Amino acid sequence: MAQDDASQKTGSDSGDGLHRPNLPDNSSPEAIEFTRIIERLGELLRGGPKIDWPESRKRCAEILEELALGCEKSAALGKRLDGASFIKGGDEHLLARHSADGETPRVYKLTYGENFGCFSRFFPKDPELTGRHFFAEGNADPFFYLGRWVYLNSITHYQTRYEGILPPLQGGVLPLICVSQPELPKENPSPWEIERALARFGYLRISHETFIEKNSGILLTDVAPRNVRIVDGIPALFDVLAQKASDQIRRWAFPV
Repeated sequence: MAQDDASQKTGSDSGDGLHRPNLPDNSSPEAIEFTRIIERLGELLRGGPKIDWPESRKRCAEILEELALGCEKSAALGKRLDGASFIKGGDEHLLARHSADGETPRVYKLTYGENFGCFSRFFPKDPELTGRHFFAEGNADPFFYLGRWVYLNSITHYQTRYEGILPPLQGGVLPLICVSQPELPKENPSPWEIERALARFGYLRISHETFIEKNSGILLTDVAPRNVRIVDGIPALFDVLAQKASDQIRRWAFPV
């Protein structure tokens, strides 16, 4: 198998500032809030040992519980969702539809602490000969998960909002991180529609369901029709993976 690039999973560098995504000048309030939460998590770990998140479930639970203490959003979240109907959203989260007074309905996404979404591993030589160079793997790092929304919120006006931390659903599991997103149309766009919409924002397709923006280095993977909607020609990337491309990926995507 070809040598892969695992450098995107940088969350083990806990509390040293590497987690903070670089915010553009026009960052939204939602992106800024996610960045503040990331900084707060870093403060809770500052001076501590570097963490192997998959092996440190107890420590992860402790910092998420501490993050929730004194957080007004977290304190109000359970009451806000009281009586909501939840559906399973794959292996990673529960989904609930909620509408506050005078607000457009939003979808609340409660992500399990055992699997904070995914990150993408890069294989430059396409080991399975399928046209794919990026493969999703489970992610246990809360820093990496929160950074994903900072990057996605920097692309278009479609915004994911941080909503807080919820207690574990049962004993022996981790707290949940909750985000919310505007409700979207149900129609899946075609791959061609996705590529055309992302091109407006400078994104180039470099592999199957994978795009990169050269200047920012933001890498989008799993950009499948099921994870995207197109609204008035603008892409809404509600469940796409986003991370900063490593130097290896940049050299592969933009050879000299």
